[in-house]
Amino acid sequence: MKSRFVNRRKEDVVKEIEAYYRQGARLFRLGKQADFYASDQPIEMLKEIRQKCPEIEVLQIDNVNPNSVVGRHKQRDGKELTGEEITQAIVKYCTPGNIAAFGVESFDPEVVKANLLNTSPLIARKAVEIVNRYGAERGDNGLPKFLPGINIIFGLLGETKKTHDYNITALRSMLNDGLLLRRINIRQAAVLPGTYLEQHGGNKYWRKNNKYYWKWRNEIRQTVDFPMLKLLLPAGTILHDVYTEIYDGKTTFCRQYGTYPLVIGVKGRIPLKQKIY
Repeated sequence: MKSRFVNRRKEDVVKEIEAYYRQGARLFRLGKQADFYASDQPIEMLKEIRQKCPEIEVLQIDNVNPNSVVGRHKQRDGKELTGEEITQAIVKYCTPGNIAAFGVESFDPEVVKANLLNTSPLIARKAVEIVNRYGAERGDNGLPKFLPGINIIFGLLGETKKTHDYNITALRSMLNDGLLLRRINIRQAAVLPGTYLEQHGGNKYWRKNNKYYWKWRNEIRQTVDFPMLKLLLPAGTILHDVYTEIYDGKTTFCRQYGTYPLVIGVKGRIPLKQKIY
């Protein structure tokens, strides 16, 4: 909708984080960007934040374009960075549990074409492999250091029953090959005024396929999400720096601070609003 790509300068981002840090903030997420890899000097940004805020406890990012993970990026000084170099820096300077939210939207090549999506299924797969190569190592809080997340959208132009087959096949292939996904977000397309979707079909495909969405979503949750969680957190995994939040009967539910934190159920009623272990 904004029709243009705007990034803040690296110096401004670092100064803002320093200001919050001086006031006692220790938990940071560099959010609201379309693609962290295309940020202004992303490696230097993370490096300077770590140097100037040495006692930071959480430092994580937001959205990532899979094309950027595979490609190259020209910097202000004319030098180029590869997506792999940026990936390695994120693993080095950010805190474990970090997620690269990939806006794949669909693994159906016809849907990709019809909606002018900028990530092909092949590029998405390569990006998942690269992030896993450097980020799947388990960090000191018990979670892998840096993993991809996948965003899928229902109701896009050209969607058919085959679209779900493409999506579930691609996701199962990653699972079967031992590639970790930290989370899979499944949403429905929002038909906003003036957008390409609104001008070329609106909610036509949402109305046509809505009756299948619960089934499609449930199949992804049951056959990909649950096995993926077992792969991500095998029995015996210990998670550290967990904060107690709410009771449900005799169970205390907790989470770590971070991007899309896992909900952890602990038997018993532990005092709330505390960091445990």
